[in-house]
Amino acid sequence: MNRKSIAYLFGLVLIMTVFCSAVPGMTMENGPGMQSKGDKCLAAKEKYNEGVQLINYKARREAFQKAVELCPDYAEAHVNLADALEKLGVEERAKFSEEKVKNGNKLLDDAVEHYSRALKLKPELVAAQIGLGDVYVSRGSYPLAIEQYKKALKLKPENFGVEARLKGAEGLAGANSNEVRTGSQIIRDVKEKNLTVALKTMGIEDYTVADTARQSFNNILFEGWSSAIRPGEPVNQLNEIGKALASKEMSSFKFIIEGHANAAGPFDRNMVVSNERAAAVKEYLVKNYRIDPSRIITQGFGYNSPKHNPATDALNRRVEIVFFNEENKK
Repeated sequence: MNRKSIAYLFGLVLIMTVFCSAVPGMTMENGPGMQSKGDKCLAAKEKYNEGVQLINYKARREAFQKAVELCPDYAEAHVNLADALEKLGVEERAKFSEEKVKNGNKLLDDAVEHYSRALKLKPELVAAQIGLGDVYVSRGSYPLAIEQYKKALKLKPENFGVEARLKGAEGLAGANSNEVRTGSQIIRDVKEKNLTVALKTMGIEDYTVADTARQSFNNILFEGWSSAIRPGEPVNQLNEIGKALASKEMSSFKFIIEGHANAAGPFDRNMVVSNERAAAVKEYLVKNYRIDPSRIITQGFGYNSPKHNPATDALNRRVEIVFFNEENKK
């Protein structure tokens, strides 16, 4: 570039600087035909108002995504975008294909990002804390969920919806104990659960399952790539489960045995072994406790639902049992 060209460009910049300084609210980044930050946030507000009127979560996602692009510091828009991403993520993960599960996990990751962004902008935003807790519950990260729900209750101590969430998360976290639960304890725990609470689709035929009806038995673990039931605690716990399921108190209950795997190896192979684990537990209960096979549904989840971090942790090679009362099944 010659001296003449450099002088020309310098003069042009100088003229624009003087022009912008003479116009209120105008900067070099906000020249003629450009929106100011205030204008963009007003436009974001319009998109936000449009989004809250929508029912479809894909449409809501688009509206709130546009709002945060226009105004990155719009905390409430981040919350609503995260909520839409969370709902879409849960739906995707319930479709049980490798592509859908990965996409669902990505959507949940994005939801965490936007909930967290909202809390950085407004730490007192209860909706963001509740939403973040809900995502952690869907991932099985109960201690993190409990932390968020407690923060929300500090800001709004009489929020009964959060109290119920906290109680549910604490119950699920308590189920992580490796202690063998007796048949009588299992009966008591399941009978105390309200199986008619808000239901969450798990993608198993047409059944819906309440999180509060779930019993996690983290002492029924498996060796890598194996569905063989191990002696010791796994067998002892299965015997107690068998006693509970064969009891008169639970004669009206059916249940789903979920097999899980850790994130080691290919997706398809993990799906197969998780189904085999669920089938092995069913076979044991039917054979040893004469449980009617029609009361049992089995489902393998592969490594879709890790409960322990990292996802490769051997503790994710587990089974969980979900109880539901046939009389209450919708």
